[in-house]
Amino acid sequence: MEKLDEGLKALLEQGKEKGYLTFTQVNDYLPDDAVNPEKLDQLILMLEEQGIELIDEDDVADREGSPVAASAEADAGADLDLSFIDEDDGRRIDDPVRMYLTQMGNIPLLTRNEEIALAKKIEVTRKRFRRKVLECDGALRQVVETLKRVHSGELPFDRTVKVSLTENLEKDKILQRMPHNLRT
Repeated sequence: MEKLDEGLKALLEQGKEKGYLTFTQVNDYLPDDAVNPEKLDQLILMLEEQGIELIDEDDVADREGSPVAASAEADAGADLDLSFIDEDDGRRIDDPVRMYLTQMGNIPLLTRNEEIALAKKIEVTRKRFRRKVLECDGALRQVVETLKRVHSGELPFDRTVKVSLTENLEKDKILQRMPHNLRT
């Protein structure tokens, strides 16, 4: 356990100096048989609390060019609680998905107003797309042919035609209008 603590302290010091660690550095530190998911979560939380960011190998070149300010917590390494690391647990965790999900938890979600604005934009874009597609003669002919097959019963209505809830149209009303609309 003493060896693990010294390795973790060295890793943390390296991370504090640079302001980041790579996923490979953290994976190399982790012993082959000494880390379970809970302990890995605690290690990741500790890195976050120390202000150490986990980055991809590809991003190292970008980081090396910009100077990183020294951390005010440089002395905190001696006071860290390392009790979550235990050699007695016999499982190896090599889980980039867990690290990805931890990083995704830091990304803010949309607010209600942003969601509403995006939904409106999607609906307007969908209507514009439909109009543009129906301006194409080939697409319009295919739509008319499909609607004829629905009207004659060759194709099921529910699986072929999407009824807009906002226009308050029901299946019966659409079927009644279909013969007249198909002629025009």
